[in-house]
Amino acid sequence: MERPRYGLIDSLRGFAIFCVIVYHFIYDLVHFYSMDFPWFESLAAYLVQQGGAFLFVFISGAMSLCAKAPLRNGLLLVGCGLMITLVTYFYSSANIIVFGILSLLGWSAIITVLARPILEKIPIKLGLFLSLFLFFLTHEMADGRLSLLQVHVYDLPLSWYDSPFLFPLGLPHASFASADYFPLLPWIFAYWLGYFCWQMTDEELREKYFFRHISGFAFMGRHSLLLYLIHQPIIFTVLSLIF
Repeated sequence: MERPRYGLIDSLRGFAIFCVIVYHFIYDLVHFYSMDFPWFESLAAYLVQQGGAFLFVFISGAMSLCAKAPLRNGLLLVGCGLMITLVTYFYSSANIIVFGILSLLGWSAIITVLARPILEKIPIKLGLFLSLFLFFLTHEMADGRLSLLQVHVYDLPLSWYDSPFLFPLGLPHASFASADYFPLLPWIFAYWLGYFCWQMTDEELREKYFFRHISGFAFMGRHSLLLYLIHQPIIFTVLSLIF
């Protein structure tokens, strides 16, 4: 008998995809319809975008421990990421998405499967600390530096950014452009933070709290991949009818 889904996890994942949809809706208004939307440049918009993405990646890392076929799931997400790259290239090459969040999730799942013998040897609390620390340390790596909570730590060598092929690692060449960019560094550490956090829970805790849900968000969470793939075409269609 298949275990019931964790409604709380579905609800959180649904809230994350809701944040992504809201942000992309406003992004399209600003970039494709030249609307003046001051909120888009605000701290609140940044938190919606980054917070929603972080939650999405964190939950994916946690649920990687429950996946029946994590390697297959990873390959599927990598394929979806490549499809999005092709579609955005032909639709609007100026807004192409290269190594967006689906590519990140796919490669994170694959790397986690391969690295699991090593990850399993790391004490859980140490894994939590290292994941969180390294996420913040490498968060501005794509901009050429290491920092902690926006406090400068170290400027990375410019030669690290000479190759046009290292953008998946967070080392984009000067010519690299992507409308939605989630490199492995720092984001795989958010994935592993979820991976280690899940191991802090036990069956009693999950039985007590994790089957609770918020219906609308839980529905979105159960269909998050489909919603992510179709939300932009739907937004474009709606906006084209309005404008």
